[in-house]
Amino acid sequence: MTVTKKELVNYLHENLGFSARSLSRVLDSLFEEIKLALERGEEVKIVRFGSFCPYKRPPRKGVSPKDGSNILIEGKKTAVFRPSSHLKDFING
Repeated sequence: MTVTKKELVNYLHENLGFSARSLSRVLDSLFEEIKLALERGEEVKIVRFGSFCPYKRPPRKGVSPKDGSNILIEGKKTAVFRPSSHLKDFING
């Protein structure tokens, strides 16, 4: 299931009664802060939900699909999500 920002704003608007415009700004600020923290190399924990952690993939060997030659794929930064034990327990019943 994919949830768009618009759907999330509408859900919160209907259930909490805040204006859609202010909820949209709050979500933008939240997502921006998460991105900046990950860029700084910090872990972002959301209690009882999980953690977003920065992860640096190491370089690895690969094969070019064009000519079959060996190539080196550069390492890169990414983020991983680790669910909390509370979320895992909830999902598993």
